Amino acid sequence: MIQNAKNKVLLIGWDAADWQVITPLVDAGKMPNMKRFLEQGVMGNLATLYPVLSPMLWTSIATGKRAYKHGIHGFVEPDPQTGTVRPISNLGRKTKAIWNILNQEGKRSNVVGWWPSYPVEPINGVMVSNHYQEAPPHLGKPWIMRPGTVHPERLIDPLSDLRIHPQELEPEQLLPFVPKAAEIDQEKDKRLYSIAKIIAECSSIHAAATGLMQLEPWDFMAVYYDAIDHFGHGFMRYHPPRSPWISEEDFDLYKDVIESAYRFHDMMLGTYMNLAGEDTTIIICSDHGFHPDRLRPQHIPNEPAGPAEEHRPFGIVAMKVPNIKQDGVIFGANLLDITPTILSLYGLPVGRDMDGKPLVSAWKDEVAIDYIDSWEQQEGDAGMHPLT
Repeated sequence: MIQNAKNKVLLIGWDAADWQVITPLVDAGKMPNMKRFLEQGVMGNLATLYPVLSPMLWTSIATGKRAYKHGIHGFVEPDPQTGTVRPISNLGRKTKAIWNILNQEGKRSNVVGWWPSYPVEPINGVMVSNHYQEAPPHLGKPWIMRPGTVHPERLIDPLSDLRIHPQELEPEQLLPFVPKAAEIDQEKDKRLYSIAKIIAECSSIHAAATGLMQLEPWDFMAVYYDAIDHFGHGFMRYHPPRSPWISEEDFDLYKDVIESAYRFHDMMLGTYMNLAGEDTTIIICSDHGFHPDRLRPQHIPNEPAGPAEEHRPFGIVAMKVPNIKQDGVIFGANLLDITPTILSLYGLPVGRDMDGKPLVSAWKDEVAIDYIDSWEQQEGDAGMHPLT
């Protein structure tokens, strides 16, 4: 086994994070927490799966299995009550996620914002669904927490108070992203509000996760942020260098958004590192990358999965673990490897029906991995919804 299960594991998901953006910022001293993280651990590319649809990919990250095994295939699913379709939920997931396996092993998990995690599962710990941060259009209107958003229910009221509405943001919180915000005619150009919406939703997830980290006991935490992906789809086209089809005016207004988004995430990473302590294993991953260069497409196909044209097939993985190589590089990783690696960190066997493998090359010493035929066959309370 890699290490004793007494240590905590924190899994941070940054949707669409890409080394092609991160590395220049680290080298320029603009992501100091990531620099410190990488000096203490390992990094590598994380190959994605196809089609590049985020709910499917994040479920594969959380299960170690491909979509035909776990059952989450895209952004919508059949609604058995109406015979139509509905936004994707976790009711279609047919296999145990890492937090369900840990639940059976008597461990407490806090899962915040994972996609999809609605409706929340009755795990031993806390689950905050991916609908938690969604705000009503106007500040001052009732912001009701829909049923199935938070488990356990005793945390509904305190977690409600941690949400941030886009219209609560101050100019000082927007100016790093758009220094010339005062020049924007917001009656005609709604992009500034979309930036505020992404920041507010990201900050709500961060507030909930860091609050739970400090106030609720946990062995494992998984936190998902979709902000980099949303910033990418909205503003990567303005990221330097300017593409010929981007106007100089738009470039001048919005060229700082992507860099500021990554620096914002770096600050949040610093908070996690301080709260987690040195004995906690921290894993950062993304489900795919995002073209920041000449490969940025000029036109997006007019279809539901069209924006995936902007994605790059390699995301990121970075780990800071006791007894890990320092400032090292791992090769050949894909997103199916995350759950097997976490199981090994807890000294638990990997399911032979999982499609990934533990990333053992990251450790200083050779390690042995145990296996089990399938965690699906193991009895015990997994904290799952009944299969439908």
